[in-house]
Amino acid sequence: MNIKIITGMAGGGKSTALDAFEDMGYYCLDNLPPTLLDDFLSLLKRTNPDHEPIALVMDLRLGVFFDELLTKVEEIRKKDYDVQIIFVEASKQTILNRFREARRTHPQEKDGKTLEAIEAETIALAKVRDASDIIIDTTRLNAHQLKEKIQRLEGDIMSRKFQIIITSFGFKHGSMSEADFVFDLRFLPNPYYEPELTDKTGLDEEVRDYVLADPVSREMLERMKSLLELCAEQFRSTGRDNMIIGLGCTGGHHRSVTFGLLLEEHFRDLGYTVLRTDRELEL
Repeated sequence: MNIKIITGMAGGGKSTALDAFEDMGYYCLDNLPPTLLDDFLSLLKRTNPDHEPIALVMDLRLGVFFDELLTKVEEIRKKDYDVQIIFVEASKQTILNRFREARRTHPQEKDGKTLEAIEAETIALAKVRDASDIIIDTTRLNAHQLKEKIQRLEGDIMSRKFQIIITSFGFKHGSMSEADFVFDLRFLPNPYYEPELTDKTGLDEEVRDYVLADPVSREMLERMKSLLELCAEQFRSTGRDNMIIGLGCTGGHHRSVTFGLLLEEHFRDLGYTVLRTDRELEL
């Protein structure tokens, strides 16, 4: 039975993520305490002979003790359940703005100190975040984009267990906290300063040719391939479902997109499932 456990920060997008799984035919349940997980699965097995996939939200609203959640997850994995923990988060300022815009009170808030509540929740969730299979940063995503991201991820996860996720981005718009590896490519020649390339992106051959004309760029690419090949094999052999690579340049249009395309091509040639996105080009 395929089970997704959605957790993360209040205001991070857990409800939207649950809606996305419901749209994909999952049986969805919000706010299930870990203590009831075994009983819930036993009941569902009796009433769900077709093994409909399940998506569950578990968070701090009921004072969830996350050591118990992680213990329960390990227990049901030993019973041959296919379980993934999906953690949704956003920057502190984004979370604060979302609560202010919605005129809602943070569930951990006391005496109107919303930011302190967000910081306390971040600390409380650190352990389960580290144990999560997928981390989704929703800082720059609206509800539609988050649903679309989950649907793309799910399509690749269902077709093949392990996948490599490559995202290009611009540091001036914020880094990528969810990545396993972040490469800063700002030291490479910047096509932005070439008038005929300014308005183009790494999706254009002329930009890629310009970047790769530099010997340091070529050497960097080859070293990244070697390092990431080794890491991908180790990630897969230890049971990880994905490896997330962030490629950053200044604006996220030229160098990072170029390297994203080239790494995608390389790993697809090696037989990996690759999901590539260009964060700044999708806005």
